[in-house]
Amino acid sequence: MNKTEAWNLFVKSGSVADYLNYKSAENSVTSQKNFQKEQNENIHRRTDNQTTEYR
Repeated sequence: MNKTEAWNLFVKSGSVADYLNYKSAENSVTSQKNFQKEQNENIHRRTDNQTTEYR
């Protein structure tokens, strides 16, 4: 069940269990986005800016 379907089910029923299902679906989407973002970060967490010389 996706986030929109879970929300529509909650709106119709108004039950706490349906709201918790909606929040669970919403959190899974957010964690997938965060996981993809983390995968794209630099491994060493450096900016890769090069300077003219090392002091």
